[in-house]
Amino acid sequence: MEHIRFQDLELSSNVLKGIEKMGFVSPSPIQKESIPVLLQGYDIIGQAQTGTGKTLAFGSVLLSKLEKKEKTVQALVLSPTRELALQIHNELKRIGHFTNLSIVSVYGGSEIEKQIRDLKKGANIVVGTPGRIQDLMRRRVLKLHDIEFVVLDEADEMLNMGFIEDIENILKEMPENKQTALFSATMPADIKKIASFYMREDYEHIHIKAKTQTASTVSQYYFETRPKNRFETLCRILDSRKMDNTLIFAKTKRSVDEVVAAMQQRHYNVEAMHGDLSQNQRMNTLNRFKSGQIQYLVATDVAARGIDVDNISHVINYELPQDEELYIHRIGRTGRANKKGEAYSIITSREKKYLMTIAKRTNAHIEEKEIPSNEEIFDEKMNELLFDVQLEMLKGNLDVFKDVVKEVPMHMRNDMLATLLAMSYKERIGFDYEDVSFEDQYDRLFMTAGSMDKINVKDIIDFLTYHAKIKKSDIGEISIKRKFTFVNIKSQVSEKVLQRCQRKKLNKRKVEIEYAEEKH
Repeated sequence: MEHIRFQDLELSSNVLKGIEKMGFVSPSPIQKESIPVLLQGYDIIGQAQTGTGKTLAFGSVLLSKLEKKEKTVQALVLSPTRELALQIHNELKRIGHFTNLSIVSVYGGSEIEKQIRDLKKGANIVVGTPGRIQDLMRRRVLKLHDIEFVVLDEADEMLNMGFIEDIENILKEMPENKQTALFSATMPADIKKIASFYMREDYEHIHIKAKTQTASTVSQYYFETRPKNRFETLCRILDSRKMDNTLIFAKTKRSVDEVVAAMQQRHYNVEAMHGDLSQNQRMNTLNRFKSGQIQYLVATDVAARGIDVDNISHVINYELPQDEELYIHRIGRTGRANKKGEAYSIITSREKKYLMTIAKRTNAHIEEKEIPSNEEIFDEKMNELLFDVQLEMLKGNLDVFKDVVKEVPMHMRNDMLATLLAMSYKERIGFDYEDVSFEDQYDRLFMTAGSMDKINVKDIIDFLTYHAKIKKSDIGEISIKRKFTFVNIKSQVSEKVLQRCQRKKLNKRKVEIEYAEEKH
């Protein structure tokens, strides 16, 4: 079975002609495993990472099994976003090029009246988002009582987006004898719930394991920070490094919008990519990103599935993904075509264990880096500035400005040049970095141990450096009271102290630690 071809599968001749026209000869693992089972009429859960050919897996089967019935919806494919719905619709059209089945896609953000007209003309297969499907059901335009085949594609993403009730409402309107195919990258509890309630007891779970080896051309790093400093950390990374096309990942559409708004306010060349944008907006943004007109693109995992760009120099996980498969998918966006790429993850101390688990499962080395200092940012931006000044000097046409310089008294020229550089520098940095360096901001911690426990300053320093693995220089003022102690800890390591020193023994007493400002 290793060298199986599509021709060896029992698909219809018209579907095989469509697959051949698409240029495919051999099925992918999820296609090879799921197509025969679906052709036999079993319900399945197909678990495989994104980009493995799941649409062709179910599309080839439903297009082979359905016989055209006039103005009857026989198959429904549910998708989390309109972008994915359109992608599925277009691929089904290609697979079914030589069939006579009609396919209609319906989704929010587009004129519903046109979709109603398309449905009334006759649709055998409907691809749509849960919200728009329910709208059309309520208007009695879309009737599901003759459904023979239902597909839930990217089911985990639909659940993440809060569509569980919508999905259940839709499934309840279908006949019990339908065939169900559920495709998902992960297996959260809600998917098992759907399977137990709405799929036949003999359904098969086909799990194609992800490729866990990350690209050797991608260098991976992480920066540990506090939650409140996550955005400033992002700005420090961007301002301290030369970056070309950079893809930044956030978990939700809301996070994407918040990050983009904050970056645009600070004059970064950035745009958003998520499912709430129209198809035209997404395509226009993607084209501008490909051509280098946009330097930074902030995206959700779902929206990024439509991004095919080879010249991405950096990937940044502003927020970590929910599993290692998504992590692999994200960082695989850089380091393509044997080019070197870099991937950065911004994490809190609570997330470090999870990131290390991802590293182990993906056979990756993810190295910790210090958060860039003000000095590093200054050096990078001044190098950029001086380089741009030299380019401008080479162009010439500076006579009118030289005349102005001649009028400035000699003793003021150095100050004037320094002032102009300072003004240009401020325009190039994305964050209002304070005079006090990022590293020297302190958090005040409260510890449930004091002088009555016979502890002194040295005991506390030894306790913190040993358990939290921090430096003595990370520890500021220590104020020991009778029953408790206040300690100032540098902000970027205070989470480490909370996590690693919690309930550890100090002079035989288990110590509780929390932020002093919270309760004390």
